[in-house]
Amino acid sequence: MTPTIERVHSDFGLAEIIKDIKSHLGIVLAAEAGHGKSYTAFSIVQEAMKDKDTTVIILSPSTIWRRNFGYIKYVKVGSSLFNPIIEKDDLALEGVPYLRDTIHINLDKKWIYQKSQWFENLITSNQHLLFEIKYKNGRRIKQFESIAIKAIYDYQERMIEENPSYKHHFLIVLEEVQNAFGTYSMNADDSLELFTMFTQSRSDANIHYLAIGQRLNDISTKVVERLRPMVGLTVGENSLRKIKAQLPDILKQRVQELPSRHWLYLDGKDCPEIVIPEYNKEGEPIQTLPYEAPIPMVMSYSKKEGFFSKLFAK
Repeated sequence: MTPTIERVHSDFGLAEIIKDIKSHLGIVLAAEAGHGKSYTAFSIVQEAMKDKDTTVIILSPSTIWRRNFGYIKYVKVGSSLFNPIIEKDDLALEGVPYLRDTIHINLDKKWIYQKSQWFENLITSNQHLLFEIKYKNGRRIKQFESIAIKAIYDYQERMIEENPSYKHHFLIVLEEVQNAFGTYSMNADDSLELFTMFTQSRSDANIHYLAIGQRLNDISTKVVERLRPMVGLTVGENSLRKIKAQLPDILKQRVQELPSRHWLYLDGKDCPEIVIPEYNKEGEPIQTLPYEAPIPMVMSYSKKEGFFSKLFAK
């Protein structure tokens, strides 16, 4: 029997992953292109949706979820129907201390959130939802994701304070996490509140994360080191150094030769190697609009009876 087959833990599957996620902040799913990250995420989300005490919110700048995932309501963010992150008309000019004639143009405040009560009610309605983010600007994507996390965080924190036995959890999926949660982005001033919410999500609000990216070194260390890595095939030198530092010696070579959909789950104990079954799509996503389209009124006209009509009726 080959070492590959011996390494696979057949008793550690999707249900165990969901159970484990609930005990900590979440996992970061990282592997080379084509290894099966999205299909693995689809399978994990499907399993999580079976739990009546878990709501899944997917935040994705890609169309892959709408194309390949079934049975979920989705909203296009940044479309003509729903565009909550708008450009700020005036630049934020700030004085520089001790430099009287110098001003600082704060470009980090270029995008602002246009409040949408419909969106805030929807995202806290305990429905499984997919938000397909059409923005191409990474800061704009992060602004929307920050607003979404804040709305859920405030809601969950309020529910827990009102009822200490409240047990409902949220699993937030961050697709292409490096776009909005890269090192530079997370070091900006506008990340201070987001970082606080992120680190306290599990303890204060029963929120967990499934972050998906191609390379660990492209994602901020502030994010990666708070999540439990689930790594697939890795060949990039920088990511290898970061992953190998967390692996026992017998697995340091294995991470460079993992077959598709094989993952090392770095749980700090035996680091099981697991195989995610092939994902099969069922059903189609249903688009949710910011408002209900008005029902056209059909007017019924009745012709007035004339003299001859009455005559022949008799």
